[in-house]
Amino acid sequence: MYYLLFFVYLLVGCYLVTRIPFIRKAGIGNKTIIALFIAKVLAGVLIGWLSNKYNPGTSDYWWINADGWLEYQLLRSDPREFFSNIFRSPYEHYEGFFNSIGSYWNDLKNNIIIKILAFCNIFTRGNYYVNSLFLNFFAFMGSVALYRIFSHIYMHKKRLLIAGCFLLPSTLYFTSGIHKDLVVYTMLAFLCYAIYFSIEQRISLKRILIICLAMLSLLLIRNFVLIMLIPPVLAYLICIKKRWQPWKVFSSMYVLLILGILFVSWISPSISPLQVIVQKQQDFLSLPVAASQLPMPVLTADPASFGQHFFLAVNHGFLRPYPWESAGPFLFPLSIELYFYLFLGACALFFRNGNAEKSVPFIYVSICFALSLLLINGYIVPNMGSLVRYRSIYWPFLLVPILCIIKLPKALNKHINI
Repeated sequence: MYYLLFFVYLLVGCYLVTRIPFIRKAGIGNKTIIALFIAKVLAGVLIGWLSNKYNPGTSDYWWINADGWLEYQLLRSDPREFFSNIFRSPYEHYEGFFNSIGSYWNDLKNNIIIKILAFCNIFTRGNYYVNSLFLNFFAFMGSVALYRIFSHIYMHKKRLLIAGCFLLPSTLYFTSGIHKDLVVYTMLAFLCYAIYFSIEQRISLKRILIICLAMLSLLLIRNFVLIMLIPPVLAYLICIKKRWQPWKVFSSMYVLLILGILFVSWISPSISPLQVIVQKQQDFLSLPVAASQLPMPVLTADPASFGQHFFLAVNHGFLRPYPWESAGPFLFPLSIELYFYLFLGACALFFRNGNAEKSVPFIYVSICFALSLLLINGYIVPNMGSLVRYRSIYWPFLLVPILCIIKLPKALNKHINI
């Protein structure tokens, strides 16, 4: 029965992606958009199947889905309890907003997804793969939102944009599972979409609602991602309002940000933003040791500690896993992907085209945001498996500009630029 249900919903999804105005306005042909949607759905099937095969009974993806079925049963038997229990803390307090373990706010990240699954189960009967199809229809819209941003900037790079927004392997894979990554990636894409077109075109009620919903979702599910987006967005607004050169505004913004953090750390270490990073690292280090565990020095909220371990954070955030590390068969292809992206980044530095598009302020938002998150992850995440998963969310923000500013040979450029 579930096979039939999956197939029927897949057909409905393929029909809808060719009819929803938001997707149609992306300007991608029907055959291509259906193929991209099916690729997204298949990635969801693959991550579910592999996680269940190699981590039976312990996979986060499957236990979240199982809890969604329990919440569905609660929704049927006691709706009042269903809608009220999400506001109760089992810890008898509501502290630890930035903590990664042992707080109401940390549990809320999964509880929100579980509640959403409870409603999906009305139509899916709790089947993991059918639920995955439902959530990936939602996540696919996020990829479309990113595509619409970048296609407004790089108007003649359609094939490169499709590759960067829809088909980056680790992004496609990790943002297709029933997990926080799918929601964070999608909400982040919608938030950037609404901010970009509100600034570049006009503010509308719909875009304001998208901004509010996306910000609330990120604040509750992965708050530090929203915090890291604020500085580049502020710099973006200054660039548009003052018409100043983006590189000057963005570099000044981050210099002032660093100086501000140093000043706060000096006058009141207890409220320093660095303390949040230290707490997150401690939360990660308190978890069971992973098979791909990295040696991680313990940070303190002293700026000197962050300076001392800066290059190690760069190494973890940008270079690990190495291709030759024996960290398991699943990490090897992800390592090859990482080093291919580093190669593309080097090409973008030395073989740039002369288009003015690279001076568009939003490109600086995209790149600065992605680089800052990769660095923060290098400071706090002590295992390579989690590093590649978290990193996957930010690859499109970094790779799309890189792909589009590389100066290609004329013969190849003729086939890619359309």
